Amino acid sequence: MKVFYWNTLYGLTLTFMVWSISLGIDPVRAGHAEPHFHPQSPMQESLYQAGKNVNEAWEAFHLAALGGTLASPAIQAQIERDLHASRLLLVDARKAARDNDARAVSSLTARIGEISTRIKEKSRKQKP
Repeated sequence: MKVFYWNTLYGLTLTFMVWSISLGIDPVRAGHAEPHFHPQSPMQESLYQAGKNVNEAWEAFHLAALGGTLASPAIQAQIERDLHASRLLLVDARKAARDNDARAVSSLTARIGEISTRIKEKSRKQKP
């Protein structure tokens, strides 16, 4: 019985590694959600930071919504609108970066930062 278990475990591990490598995935780092990022320009850095802000805002809202701790349904609706707006702004910022428009990227990412901060603050407000 023990021999069968170890052979099966070894076989599954080997299969996973072969499958991962064939897809171009490093099996050692397969579990890491965020790879190390080294921006090449200030525009890329601000886009990366804006994306990170949107993700953090989403996580804060999601935790509060799941925990049932949002102050009111009206606040939840406002946060959802803000999340949608921040995602659209992020898409616009990425388009501006492709067009090499640094001023637009800077303006859009600043607005994303403001909205994300507002979302995080509203998500922390507890029910009375």
